[in-house]
Amino acid sequence: MSNQQPIIFVHGILGFGPHELGPLNYWGCTFRIPSPLPRYEASVGPLSSAHDRACELAAQIKGARVDYGADHARAAGHRRYSDDFTGQGFVPDWSEQNPVHLVGHSLGSPTIRCLQHLLETDYWGWGSNHRWISSITTLSGVSNGSTLTYFFGASESTGRLKPVSGATPLLLMLEVFAAASGGILDTIYDFDLDQWGFTRAPGELLLSYLTKIAKSRFLWGTDNAAYSLSLQGAYADNQVWQTYPDTYYFSHVTEQTYSGWFTGTHYPEPLMNPALLALSTYIGHKLFLKPPLPTPGFKEADWWENDGAVSSYSQQYPRISGHHPVGGEFDDTTPITQFKPGQWYYKWEHGVDHLDICISPQLDQIGWQKRFYTALFQRLAALDIA
Repeated sequence: MSNQQPIIFVHGILGFGPHELGPLNYWGCTFRIPSPLPRYEASVGPLSSAHDRACELAAQIKGARVDYGADHARAAGHRRYSDDFTGQGFVPDWSEQNPVHLVGHSLGSPTIRCLQHLLETDYWGWGSNHRWISSITTLSGVSNGSTLTYFFGASESTGRLKPVSGATPLLLMLEVFAAASGGILDTIYDFDLDQWGFTRAPGELLLSYLTKIAKSRFLWGTDNAAYSLSLQGAYADNQVWQTYPDTYYFSHVTEQTYSGWFTGTHYPEPLMNPALLALSTYIGHKLFLKPPLPTPGFKEADWWENDGAVSSYSQQYPRISGHHPVGGEFDDTTPITQFKPGQWYYKWEHGVDHLDICISPQLDQIGWQKRFYTALFQRLAALDIA
């Protein structure tokens, strides 16, 4: 074993931390199988922006009060501070000498990449830099945005949710998640939006709570999960967030669609989670009135293959803007010595939808999930961290 650095797991949009949804475990079998490295499970805002989630993640790792930054809070229109994790940090001595591995699913991908950027800029005055993170691993990661955001009402020209009456975009998202989680969603107390002044009162109906959120500037601006997941939001972020030369980068690309014979559009395979079928079909056929990005050679067909929530094209590595070197494809037989820091390596997980890899594997994939995380733990532990 080449290192003993802990792994921090970061959930995606509408995700949750340990014990927050009763018996439902976001990470499936991940914490029930042996690991050579310590593991921790973060809980960050399920509807918050990548920036706000990164700030919450940093505070949980180090054990500090959540600080979103004075300038950011002022521009966004919310409070600067939130929960205080002082004395409760996963890695209280977190530093360049004691770095961590970060693993993010879905929106967890831009969250952990944003965190590395903030560390490099010493955002909290801790004397931090990008070397506080040894490796970044994305699972079904939204590295370039998801065209699904437009299904939920985002503008194709700006990426922002378009103001409508009521809480329609939120209700659409929650309806999908409720179906995928077996209806347990309504037991959530609130959505960790304290910085915006939102707290769900005991006994308050979910619709009433969401309507309050929908009437605020939170939902219709750029400081929310929907914008972070849009193509426009990802384009802006990828220009700023770097791929650093001392960090290992891995992405696991999920897909469970097939291409139509004549059109080339994509359709969900029969075993995809039923809650994702309509979403997958939307992504697999998505056309734009005009290219949503100034990226040369933008092709809609590149974005059709998907896992029910995110295009596989988006999951591979940051590609629509910025400079992000690519090391190439790997599999479970790739020697550990072949991986070099400062480059993105990607592995295909065929026949796996967006929820199979963590929260809700099909019965015949439980064994696969155990093998997947066992291999992931062994790979991270074997990395030669200087």
